Amino acid sequence: MDHPTKYYDSLEEFKNARSILHNYQKTHNIIRKDYINLLELTYQHMSHQKSFNTLYRSCLRELFCLIESDLYNLNSLDEYHCYSDFDRFLNKFKKTFKQVCSTWEKEDIQKRYFNVSLEKLKDVKLRRDKVTHPKSPNDLNDATIDDLERVKMVFEEYTLLVSNLMDGFFVGMKNYPT
Repeated sequence: MDHPTKYYDSLEEFKNARSILHNYQKTHNIIRKDYINLLELTYQHMSHQKSFNTLYRSCLRELFCLIESDLYNLNSLDEYHCYSDFDRFLNKFKKTFKQVCSTWEKEDIQKRYFNVSLEKLKDVKLRRDKVTHPKSPNDLNDATIDDLERVKMVFEEYTLLVSNLMDGFFVGMKNYPT
């Protein structure tokens, strides 16, 4: 079976790519599992508004911890043109997934996510920005179950994007089989 593969010219580049890929997968899985636990804890504290608010805000922040870690590692593996870790989040998100999905011939996955889920991600990002950098008490309103459900949906859709991307994701060395 033929799988899309990014090939490297030297053994050193190939080993580096494998190391980055391993680091990416391991880091992603640790944060993802922590995030699932955080979601469970948040649901358990729905009847205690003060605890629920605190945990909901943590859910917002930690979701972007996961995504930003992924963006960093994916760009270490397959950097988009003029990449900077200081690029604005949404720009970096779009360019990263366009680049990586192009390299591994998974543009359909990227386009589907951008068409169906990107606006929800933007909305949750704005909510995260408000609780991370509040300008007034209004930025720290009581959270609702609908707010949490929205964050959970964004997490699930993002997790599906990454899972679909990683399925059949290979690196290789020129003149050597994968």
